[in-house]
Amino acid sequence: MEYKQEKIFCKGKVKLITELNEFRMSLWINGFVLDNVLTGEEIIPVISIFNLDDIEEIDEEILKIKFRIYPDGLQYYVVEVNPFLKNFVHEDKMYSIDNFFKTFTGEEWK
Repeated sequence: MEYKQEKIFCKGKVKLITELNEFRMSLWINGFVLDNVLTGEEIIPVISIFNLDDIEEIDEEILKIKFRIYPDGLQYYVVEVNPFLKNFVHEDKMYSIDNFFKTFTGEEWK
């Protein structure tokens, strides 16, 4: 089984890295991170409780990401991320990418 995979988006400028992590016995989380290929900067850091369900490129600068947060894996979240402006839209409201974790968990990223 392949635990770590990479995929390139936005004309080769953004790299998605996914990695399977065992959350609980027999429950695997497909953690994800977005990196800027040109600068090497992490756009969205890997958050082990966030499970990537789907990602699609809307245009050359926007990625639509569908994910769940464990341990409550029943709720789906959909965001549109602009990795170059470092923001995302969730439920018609724009946020800074720095607030990605806090927007969904209510807690600061450590």
